[in-house]
Amino acid sequence: MSNTNTEQTLEQIHEQVLEDDSKGLLETEIRDMQLIYNLHPDDDRDAILEFIAESIYYNQDTMEVV
Repeated sequence: MSNTNTEQTLEQIHEQVLEDDSKGLLETEIRDMQLIYNLHPDDDRDAILEFIAESIYYNQDTMEVV
């Protein structure tokens, strides 16, 4: 995948993560990232959401759809 495609895919995933966060769908993932990386759920929310988006991107080939 080229850098442009990679950036576009990451951006799309990040936008979906932001949307899911606004709907309150990521509380478990946010709590997990908070504990793993010792981050504050409010002060470090942008970084946490970026970690979640990157995690989805790098695991997309191995994720199971239920």
